[in-house]
Amino acid sequence: MEADRDRWDERWRAVCAEPTRAVPTAPDIVDAHPELLEQLPTTGSALDLACGIGAQSLWMAKRGLTVRSLDISPVAVNLTARSAAQHGLAVNASVWDTDEGLPNDLRDLAIILCQRYRANDLYLDFLQRLQPGGVLILTVLSAVGDNGVAGPFHARPGELGDTYRSAAASGMIDVLVDEERNGQATIVVRYTQT
Repeated sequence: MEADRDRWDERWRAVCAEPTRAVPTAPDIVDAHPELLEQLPTTGSALDLACGIGAQSLWMAKRGLTVRSLDISPVAVNLTARSAAQHGLAVNASVWDTDEGLPNDLRDLAIILCQRYRANDLYLDFLQRLQPGGVLILTVLSAVGDNGVAGPFHARPGELGDTYRSAAASGMIDVLVDEERNGQATIVVRYTQT
């Protein structure tokens, strides 16, 4: 945990060497598929896992959601909290190591957003944390279309679709988007169970 935390702290310090703040920014997949906007909840609780500096946390809070932002980096969490305060948005940002899973109190979520962080041991747990009608937006680095060498943090081709295929076949979820390209894989699903 300490090595990961130190690495990410250093990265966020370098990115934000000058005073800066995040601005509310929709996930890339929503920009690429604007029709998703009308399918995303605007009330309830949301999780931004591996929130970084919190741009998507702010976006969800601005849309009316109560947002909990988690990241292993205290620097990122501090930047997220400061940006939320500067925008007058309520975002609860805290340090969390996903090696411990997800916090037990995170249940009945309207949205789970996890961008560019591969937590494959949590993929199925995400579904159990959603409320009926809740949406998971998951983007990971992928070996598909990546010009570099795929590393341990890259999903194998088809990983997200394969993981959620049986849940979709059973009617537990509706897959709204499933795509891989340019070194990223994204899946957006709606939890349909009651």
